[in-house]
Amino acid sequence: MKSAYLYKSSLVIKIALATAVLLIAYITGLFFTQMQNIGSSFDAMSLSNKRLLKIQSIYSAVSLNESSLNSYIILKDSAYLQDRFVKQSMLDTDFVQLKALSKNKHDSLSCDKLRELVDRRYAMFDQIFSQADKKPDSLASMLHQADIVSDQIRELTSTLLEDEVSRVHKYEIAHKYDVDTSVITSFILVTIALFILLVSLNRINADLKSLKQLNDELQFVNHTFNNAEKVAGMSHWKYNLVTRKFSFSDNFFSLIGKGFDASKLGLKSIIARLHPDDRDHVRHLYQTSSKQRQPFSVIYRMMVGEDEIKYVKTLVSYTENSQGQMVEIGVNYDITDQHQTTVELQQNNRELRDINAELESFNNIVSHDLQEPLRKIQMFISRIDEREAENLSDAGRDYFSRIKISANRMQNLLIDLVNFSRTMKGEKNFELASLNDIAANVLTELGMNIEEKNAVVTVKKLPTALVIPFQMHQLFINLMTNSLKFVKAGSRPEITIKTGNIHPNEAVDGNLLKSSEWHKIVVSDNGIGFLPEFADKVFLLFRRLEKDADYSGTGIGLAICKKIVENHKGHIIAQGTPGKGATFTVYLPK
Repeated sequence: MKSAYLYKSSLVIKIALATAVLLIAYITGLFFTQMQNIGSSFDAMSLSNKRLLKIQSIYSAVSLNESSLNSYIILKDSAYLQDRFVKQSMLDTDFVQLKALSKNKHDSLSCDKLRELVDRRYAMFDQIFSQADKKPDSLASMLHQADIVSDQIRELTSTLLEDEVSRVHKYEIAHKYDVDTSVITSFILVTIALFILLVSLNRINADLKSLKQLNDELQFVNHTFNNAEKVAGMSHWKYNLVTRKFSFSDNFFSLIGKGFDASKLGLKSIIARLHPDDRDHVRHLYQTSSKQRQPFSVIYRMMVGEDEIKYVKTLVSYTENSQGQMVEIGVNYDITDQHQTTVELQQNNRELRDINAELESFNNIVSHDLQEPLRKIQMFISRIDEREAENLSDAGRDYFSRIKISANRMQNLLIDLVNFSRTMKGEKNFELASLNDIAANVLTELGMNIEEKNAVVTVKKLPTALVIPFQMHQLFINLMTNSLKFVKAGSRPEITIKTGNIHPNEAVDGNLLKSSEWHKIVVSDNGIGFLPEFADKVFLLFRRLEKDADYSGTGIGLAICKKIVENHKGHIIAQGTPGKGATFTVYLPK
């Protein structure tokens, strides 16, 4: 995995390529130096060989002259002097060339010394020629002196030849070494070049495969994006402000309507399709944004047919492409359905406002106009009960009792309706309040009912929570009143309000609850209870499970409790067992 990562890493490839280039440059420089050395050694050997040839040529000429002179002295044949004697002027060119071929001062001095000896020897040649026929006695002395000079020439020539041969040998060794090392260097250079070529070809092949894969994925993404645009009812377009070129997605024409020439598509041709009432606004907004390079959004109507109008929302922004050119990018949304939905919602909202106004009027009637005659009815019932009850027959007293009960029930129903309305539309100002303090106020308010029922109410430590105090007060009143109403005959009511522990697997509607996020408050009693299948129905408006006339109720109290808990974004659960009691569990978010 690591080697594959290094192989694919662009930084590693760049470092390796730079290292290889430097290595090739170094080896190429070394190879070039070796080639120069080979050329230099070859030139040096050629120069030494030329010097050897010139020295040997000069020495051969001197030797040939000596031989010719000796033959002339012995045989007295002038042909030896005419045909076989090398003239001194012929050696001048050799000495000039030998002097030019000198590599250093020593060679130049040696050349001068050799020329000096040769000149002396030629001078002796002339003396011997002149005395060969005249003075035989002095000829021997001259020949002896000439032999000494000849020996000196021979020794100097031998020394020079040995030096040049030694040089040639040294140059041959250096030449051979440079040739051998250049072969190795060229082999290494070719090997490295081939290796880099193979690695590069392999990397290029891998990049081509990767590029093809990316291209396939890009085509798939484009295909998916085009389909997503069709599903979402949107399209996008780009306009290069430098090159003046316009490009767009496939769904562009389905959004703005057909009949456009893509090669001539521009702002003017699109604005021509706008609703006449929207053209000036869109044109002004677009021109201002284009000058200031400021993003904007606009909603307008597009004429896509003779009688068809689409509502389009366009978002426009500006950015630079990879060449540094400013590009305008726009996204169009078909919001026709959304607009129609908005119009319908606005109509429904108006209707709801009218209904709420009617409900508000009904609430005022319930809280004022209906309660006023009901209070008068109850007042007259009270007076008849005090003054005329004895004058009524048994049947009349029974009817009168039923009227009294119905009037009281009507009053309770109106009060509960008002409370429910207040819960629905009351202010929802949350405050950090102590639930123990709220419960204490409720106990004080219900003190007479608790004393009348001889009930035992236990309130254990409750948390401090962020609540709507008035509604929490109403919640405790309704739950405790419910427990005081539905009491088993002949039993003493027992009501407990406490904080419960949330278990790890405790859930409501399939959602797990955490003790760090929720308060759990439990209100339980020992009343008549209810069947488990009615656990959800007890919270329905006007739903009374107990039809017995001994248990009064309107079926609104628990509905108010549920609404209060919902206002607090919480949950309320009812659990009951017939003949044993009921438990109401309230979950409030912390």
